[in-house]
Amino acid sequence: MDSVVFFDNVLVPWERIFLLGNVEMGNGYAAGTQSDAHTGHQILNRCLVKAEFILGLADLIVDTLGSGSIPHVQEQVAELITDRDVLRSCVRAAEADATMNQYGMMSPEVNAIRAGRTVFGRSMFPRMVEIIQMLGTGGLMALPAEADFESGIGPEIEQYFATDSTDARDRAKLFHLAWDASCSAFSGRQVLYERMFGGNPVRNSITLFQNYDKEPFKAKVRQFLDNEDWP
Repeated sequence: MDSVVFFDNVLVPWERIFLLGNVEMGNGYAAGTQSDAHTGHQILNRCLVKAEFILGLADLIVDTLGSGSIPHVQEQVAELITDRDVLRSCVRAAEADATMNQYGMMSPEVNAIRAGRTVFGRSMFPRMVEIIQMLGTGGLMALPAEADFESGIGPEIEQYFATDSTDARDRAKLFHLAWDASCSAFSGRQVLYERMFGGNPVRNSITLFQNYDKEPFKAKVRQFLDNEDWP
């Protein structure tokens, strides 16, 4: 549960404060020390693990319902596979293109990290949650609890909630997990968290536009336009 904590009697060890009142340094220390690259690398790996969890959950739902022969189901799971592989590629690029910074610290390549984080929060994760909802269909709403299996209708639940590949209890466990991941208040918070974790998406896009070195790509187009063979 999220909360706000107020501290009204705090001891500040001023002798240990090394940055105070310098706005420019405060705004620039992350990029200046590459700490944003290191924390971003950890965050991107978290995104990758989430994508792998959602992919595994989705495929278990498909196996349980026997819906793997339906074309749109295959398309949705393929979308999750693609998302996972894109994130994995971003992680590998950040590691493979790491360079030594001015302090002698090996730092991941930050642009690959930013790309993966941006696409995950803006489009991938909300869509992943939606796909789990669509794959689970109405089975996400009519879910027996543990107590129901021990009640007088337990035998009926065991019979009618079973599928060709899964008994009723295992199906209920899986779909309760799917509910938590896609329909619960927790899942709604997770979508909001991923959308906003890195800050306002519009502000981040403006920062990227203003700071990204686009000149090499424009130079290639100019070179093409200046080619003497241009008709």
